[in-house]
Amino acid sequence: MNIGIDIDGVMTKQDKYVKKYFSKFLQEKNISFKQDRTKARYNMQFGVTQEVEDAFWNEYAFHYAKVVKVMSNASQIIDKLRREGNTITIITARVHSSHQTPEGEKMRQAVKTWLAKNKIYYDNIYFGSEKTGKVALAKESKIEVMIEDSVRNTNELSTFIPVLVFRNQANKKTKGPNKIIVNSWKDVYKTINNLSNINKVKNN
Repeated sequence: MNIGIDIDGVMTKQDKYVKKYFSKFLQEKNISFKQDRTKARYNMQFGVTQEVEDAFWNEYAFHYAKVVKVMSNASQIIDKLRREGNTITIITARVHSSHQTPEGEKMRQAVKTWLAKNKIYYDNIYFGSEKTGKVALAKESKIEVMIEDSVRNTNELSTFIPVLVFRNQANKKTKGPNKIIVNSWKDVYKTINNLSNINKVKNN
């Protein structure tokens, strides 16, 4: 199968990074906040506006790209899936990465450096944007199943392919046809194998 995989929040421990560094950013800017981890979006969790969160990512994007930790078992499972004959296609909408600017090129290189550092091997990589979503890239690259955490992308992609929804605070209420909840990369592996076996039965 051609497996599409998101990076942030799927390969990366994004929540842990934000918990540590968003509060640091707010303190540096003398912005008052109060954490509520039950809320969905990061700005809501800290009680600030979306504009403040956007400013955080603009300032910390390259630091995040360098130091964010890899999700447990991600590299091992992705490598195993690839060795078993699956095509691994990364589709990310990382901030700046779709821009045809020096900053955009810097981020694309930072992404590839992080992937290599964490021994995540892949066949293809595409850089999209939050504005345009991932549907066009997924269709053009003939993705058969997507691993994603964004609510918007999950909703759009699940209209034509199965989506493994990597569970987090923001998408905890997500459900519906073609959406399969996973909580770890071990869950991902089991689910991909189940989907592969179903496809084999259908094709026989």
